[in-house]
Amino acid sequence: MSEKRRDDHAVRVLLVGAVVPPRSGLAAPVRALAVAGADVRALFLNPPNTEVLEGLPMSTQRRLTLTRWTTLSPPPRYTIGWWVQSVSYRIQRVANVRASAGLRILRAARRDPQARVLVDEADVLVALDRLAVYPVWRMSKTGDRPAFYGPPAAVRYVRSLCSVPSPLENSVETEVNR
Repeated sequence: MSEKRRDDHAVRVLLVGAVVPPRSGLAAPVRALAVAGADVRALFLNPPNTEVLEGLPMSTQRRLTLTRWTTLSPPPRYTIGWWVQSVSYRIQRVANVRASAGLRILRAARRDPQARVLVDEADVLVALDRLAVYPVWRMSKTGDRPAFYGPPAAVRYVRSLCSVPSPLENSVETEVNR
């Protein structure tokens, strides 16, 4: 993606996290991203309480789980594709027992078709915690998208793309002009 917006759709920001931050840590950055003109979506390894996400300007929230089928509909029963997906699912379930949270996020995002759509449509990827840094980095390499650790860096990037000045810059300019 180039430095300046070429098309008219909103910047799609995907927040990825293993641990859901408290509402106070998530509300301000999500609102800042929405004000900057971003469509905010989220993928979480552990499901958040409904109170955490209630009222936030997010278009999509999804829990990452290792799904049985890599397509929206399962392949016909007892075909080669069915056997391959069944065996690979069982192998990944066993491997996830001892895997780190970062690898579990990456495997679930690769296997879940709806999560793959969210990752493919995202313009900016943001790791919410240190456990999500590796999967976000790997996801950013597949589509050549910018990846950030923490929402403040993503907010600055989205503001630079959309040419939306920060509220602090506006207040400084008005003080200087007086």
